[in-house]
Amino acid sequence: RKQTQAAMLVVLSLAFGLRTPLIPLRTTSVAMIGTLTDAPVAVSRKNWISHWMDYLKFGDAEPTFDVLERTMEYAAVKTSEEAVPYYAADYIFRGSIIGPITNQDVIDTQAGFDITGAYPDLDRGVFGFTIDPNNPFRCFFFERWTGTHTGTISIGPLIKLPATRKRVETPLHITSITWNPDGKIVYQSISPPVDRFEGNTKGAGAVFGLLNGAGLDNGPASVGLPTLMLQQKLVQASGLLGKQWSSEDRIPRWWKSASRGADPNDM
Repeated sequence: RKQTQAAMLVVLSLAFGLRTPLIPLRTTSVAMIGTLTDAPVAVSRKNWISHWMDYLKFGDAEPTFDVLERTMEYAAVKTSEEAVPYYAADYIFRGSIIGPITNQDVIDTQAGFDITGAYPDLDRGVFGFTIDPNNPFRCFFFERWTGTHTGTISIGPLIKLPATRKRVETPLHITSITWNPDGKIVYQSISPPVDRFEGNTKGAGAVFGLLNGAGLDNGPASVGLPTLMLQQKLVQASGLLGKQWSSEDRIPRWWKSASRGADPNDM
């Protein structure tokens, strides 16, 4: 069963549910480390082009805490209340078509969107934690979500997706966590699916994949797609379905890009 394209407007306001450290992990602490046996070797920054996101290297400082261990700890928390202490005051989340958005705006928009209740056996399948060799404050890990749609998903006041009993397997995606020197998360991002031909969600990853398994046809959701950018701006302006990105006065000064939502990169 396919819902109307109008439903996509609502889905987009919830898409940053991709930032979800609230689902039980399948892996053990040993397996989560993956094949990382040696410390990553930093690549020389000599002659590299400077970039505004070099701010997140904090002047080439070295972490005073174990970034790998702390990221694994964060990935294993199960409630939003447990996750809150991990976020810095100037935290930003950015997905390929959502954000930049603050933690409070994520929480406010996700309120009432009980994806975990509709997929009670949801498993993020986290593995392969590794430190960025060019930034010791940054850690990557993989996620491949699986679950069974056994409950109703409500999207806004009008759209309800009844249980399909369908087993859903999403394509793999990568999560990136960047910590500040105080041990707080200042920046979190997620990638599009690594291999869109994996799984049974027509290439849709994470929350988009779960909604596809529940019968919602999201339609194309690519960076730079004119129809998608227009839809996002309409949703943002209405203020009725949550935020696609935070208002300018709430975005921290370290974030320099003016690109919002699915806008193409501007710098």
